[in-house]
Amino acid sequence: MTDHRRFPTQEIGSLPKFSWRVKPFRSIAIQDSDIASARDWGKRLGVKEAGALVKLLKKRSGFTGRERQRIVDYSMLYALGMQETAGSGTRDGRGIDIVWSGEQARTEMYETPVSNIGGFEFIGKVRAFDNKYWREASIRKRPEFLNNYHLDEFRFVRRHTRRGVKVPITDAITIMAWSDHFHYSRKWAGADLPPSRRNFEARREFTLDLARVIRRVIQGLVSGGAKDIQIDIPAATQYQTVDDAKLVAESFNETTKGVDARFSVHSCFPPRLGYALLFPYILDMKNCSRFSFEYANRDSFGRGTTSASRPGYADLALFKEYGYEGELGLGVVHVHTDKLPSAATVRDRILYAEKATGLGPEKIFPTPDCGLRTRGPEIAYSMLGLVVDGARAARESLR
Repeated sequence: MTDHRRFPTQEIGSLPKFSWRVKPFRSIAIQDSDIASARDWGKRLGVKEAGALVKLLKKRSGFTGRERQRIVDYSMLYALGMQETAGSGTRDGRGIDIVWSGEQARTEMYETPVSNIGGFEFIGKVRAFDNKYWREASIRKRPEFLNNYHLDEFRFVRRHTRRGVKVPITDAITIMAWSDHFHYSRKWAGADLPPSRRNFEARREFTLDLARVIRRVIQGLVSGGAKDIQIDIPAATQYQTVDDAKLVAESFNETTKGVDARFSVHSCFPPRLGYALLFPYILDMKNCSRFSFEYANRDSFGRGTTSASRPGYADLALFKEYGYEGELGLGVVHVHTDKLPSAATVRDRILYAEKATGLGPEKIFPTPDCGLRTRGPEIAYSMLGLVVDGARAARESLR
């Protein structure tokens, strides 16, 4: 039996949403192709409820609120199926080890929390990667807790899997960075400080106020049985100043203060200089057991890379330089392209990281670089499979 204590795998972010998941929420009629997709993928993933989903989708349009919620639930089962059956190995060697809903119960990582935290008003759409858009909001007053916007999702996932379950939470830094700062900019406008300092103090106060709200969400999740919380900070490197790098750690500590859970951090797609601007400040995160970073994006195809030379993974030296002894979530598949690496390439990336960091195979967690929502289901499923197959090959090479 495969020893998954070595190079345990995790799905780091979103998964694509099938057309039948999206259309009922956009008042678009279900087509025969959508029904066929639900039927075929359900069989492929072993989703027992696929027949009930197909029957529901034959309604085509006019879904009630309760029916739309059932569609979301089915979508989470398909996401779990994609994770649990990924890879080409034997039954005990298949699938991702640490799973979640794949963002199926969320609009996306920014809009869902902002919609459920008081003080925000949406002001327009902003383009993200691959012609995907998100709705930007303006903070009009101090943010306040309204409800636990991830609890039902977590409870559903926990009921339907025997794998390890984590709950990704969008952090305060990212919500702050992707929002208009109206309330805090006005508050600090008259301060007797240089403009750059006023702007930073506004960012800091906004961030820490949000961190306290998010802490309440996490406390509710932990009370409900959650043990593994992933703090998502894609905007960790957005401002590129020392003060802001320190704020990333301060925000994490404020968010997790006094909460008894296992915390990890995920951040992706840093600027050209990589993650260096976050060191050594992020090591001040008091309760962080694992840093999950993007690497494969910069370890491109066709550059003559070998298992002994991986330019995309140069940042790994930082962990060794600063004596880091925790865990590392290792991005091994670039998610903003349909071009797939080989399982051997993924294996080599994992083995290179194990040697470069000296952390040992139990502390290296292979993962896609970031969420897979910008890819189609077939490519996303293949990418998950490559993470699984590459990790298995890496384990076998250590025998």
